[in-house]
Amino acid sequence: MQHSFEFGIAYQFGAQAIDLPETPSSAPIPKLAEMPPVPTPNWTGPYIGLDFGLRYDAVSANVTSATVGTPPSAIAFPGATTGSSDNYNIALRGGVYGGWNYQITPDYLVGAEANFGWANETAVSHGSAYPGNLLFGSPSLPFGASPNDNFRVTTNWDGSIALRAGRLLTPSTLLYVSGGAAWTHIQVTSMCSITPTANVSNCAHGNYFSGTLGPAVIGQPATALGWTGGIGLETLLWSNWIARAQYRLSGFDANAFTFSTTRTCTGCPSAVSSPLNVSFQVPVMQHSFEFGIAYKFGS
Repeated sequence: MQHSFEFGIAYQFGAQAIDLPETPSSAPIPKLAEMPPVPTPNWTGPYIGLDFGLRYDAVSANVTSATVGTPPSAIAFPGATTGSSDNYNIALRGGVYGGWNYQITPDYLVGAEANFGWANETAVSHGSAYPGNLLFGSPSLPFGASPNDNFRVTTNWDGSIALRAGRLLTPSTLLYVSGGAAWTHIQVTSMCSITPTANVSNCAHGNYFSGTLGPAVIGQPATALGWTGGIGLETLLWSNWIARAQYRLSGFDANAFTFSTTRTCTGCPSAVSSPLNVSFQVPVMQHSFEFGIAYKFGS
């Protein structure tokens, strides 16, 4: 007969739930601190700024009519020289701009802007006092076909008034397009050489059909209205300062700049040689690459 009295300890595998006292349902649940709303930039309001960059002018000039003598006789353009004279030039440009934006939704805005800039560019065609070579007279001679004869176009100031529309890529970055009216000022200069050249008629003494043609230099200024369009990117830097990069194209067609010149001969034995009347057109395309910084007024 066996009598057993035993004491033991055992390990239970797995998690064991522990009963905790219940939290009264009426106990308040602590709240997290509310974050203040992040302020978003407001683009509405006036602004004014300065820009600096490059202006690239494409000048295409062509003779539209040429006559000589009294009564006037039309001068035929030789096939090899008929057409336009294309010149391109790049110059530094500085300017001012200002306008007004109105943010119509959190993502879109519209506005208007005025711009004025200055650059000194000159495009030169050598070998003729006009955009095309002339061949006339008896005997028939080329007019001004020497390196000392040249035709030049100088452009300086330009301006524009344009409407703008843009989309905010982020609250502080704006992509926009613009379009409107543009103005520019040019100076055309016809320089007829006063250096005698064999087998060429020019403004040298006695070198225009036995007479002297003048004036040797004819300069004509003009201002014209055209169109402009652009695209750009702006970003808010700090406080109310806005930086921008912009490309703008402005066009002035053939009818925008038209000129007429008259040169008369002193000492020419025949009226068929004087006056010399030449008309021409000067279409201009301007490409502006601008970087600017502006201050926006208001909050």
